[in-house]
Amino acid sequence: MNYEEIIKRLREPFGGREIEWKIQVTSQDKQRGMAVAYMDARAVQKRLDETVGPFNWKNVYSLWHDNSQICGISIFYDERKEWVTKFDGAENSDFEPIKGGLSDSFKRAASVWGIGRYLYEMEGVWVEIESRGKSFVIKQNEYGRLEREYNAMLNRIFGARQAQQGNPSGQAPAANTRQAQTAPAANGRQTQAASASNARQAQAASTASTRQTQAAPAANSRQTQATNTAANTGQFAASPAYDYQVRSIRPSGKSSQFLEMVDQRGGVVKAYIRATDQSIKAGTCLNNVQLEKKNGNYGEYNLISAYQLAA
Repeated sequence: MNYEEIIKRLREPFGGREIEWKIQVTSQDKQRGMAVAYMDARAVQKRLDETVGPFNWKNVYSLWHDNSQICGISIFYDERKEWVTKFDGAENSDFEPIKGGLSDSFKRAASVWGIGRYLYEMEGVWVEIESRGKSFVIKQNEYGRLEREYNAMLNRIFGARQAQQGNPSGQAPAANTRQAQTAPAANGRQTQAASASNARQAQAASTASTRQTQAAPAANSRQTQATNTAANTGQFAASPAYDYQVRSIRPSGKSSQFLEMVDQRGGVVKAYIRATDQSIKAGTCLNNVQLEKKNGNYGEYNLISAYQLAA
């Protein structure tokens, strides 16, 4: 297996049953919460075992500051006969601090390899929750809906890639099949109808030319009248007075928010902004948006460095 094949298999999405969900934020009445998908460390281990084999990967941890862990995941690259290592880190968690820090840093290092990286593109899902001790958990009857939402988001994220790769079933598209079946009959009918069609086209062309000549003065008159009316009444189509409209906004960590914006042509742009900025909400229109391309451990992302609220 070459490098490209290894990376492709590592980046494949997890099945809905392999994904875990946790509550990120709750509503004020504590009846609903935003569930976000994340991968379990055991799912990462299984993916590595199945892709490169249990004897061809390893991980190492080191303490970073007083309460953080760094993990490196190494994969043996047979073509170069050497180990390739990718690192990332995480702070110790409040619950089982050391274990939580080790697990989180392991999963983040896996994301640097591409495992589960797509999960950062997924939106949270609001679900019903219930109290359990000092925290909140997702009600059991919500997990079926979460799996359906997860599969729908997978289709949106990977849909373009699947379309580029062609039909995975190996069957010809239905439209192509019908076209191939009807081609002989269509060709026969086209040959038979050619002479009659040519005669009708010649007659129709003569008639159309006469009608066009007769209709030209009236059409020009109506066009002039419509133009003058529109100019006098000011009924010209006005373009939207904004560059982007915010479709959704949600927290992303402690210091930033994640936005989805739609431009005037319907294109979707995703970007981050400081969490301290409370002036933007869903439906807000923005002008003069300055987007900066940034590179992080999980790839490129957009950062909004400046903007103006549309009037």
